[in-house]
Amino acid sequence: MHQIFKILLLGLAAGILDVIPMAFQSLDWQSIVAVLVHWLGLSIIIAYARIPLSNWASGMLISGLTALPIGILVHSTNPGGILQVLVFSLILGGLLGYMAERLVTDQP
Repeated sequence: MHQIFKILLLGLAAGILDVIPMAFQSLDWQSIVAVLVHWLGLSIIIAYARIPLSNWASGMLISGLTALPIGILVHSTNPGGILQVLVFSLILGGLLGYMAERLVTDQP
């Protein structure tokens, strides 16, 4: 299986995990699609980024930095939502970095 396909599957899995709580909050479909596209793109960035940290830490760093603008947008309508956005982003970014190293980078 091609590396990019594996990376996109990991991003889709992270996006689905992030969308599940949003579906229970009955948010609009544009927000849900935006989160899925965000994690698809972020999976490519995390998998190919070369930061002098372990992969899980670089995944947390990159996803945390990219979640800040989203958190600021969410803060205007839901002040407690910024914490949820950052926590989900840090956890999923770390997992994505770890899984990208194990499933994509280490494989021949």
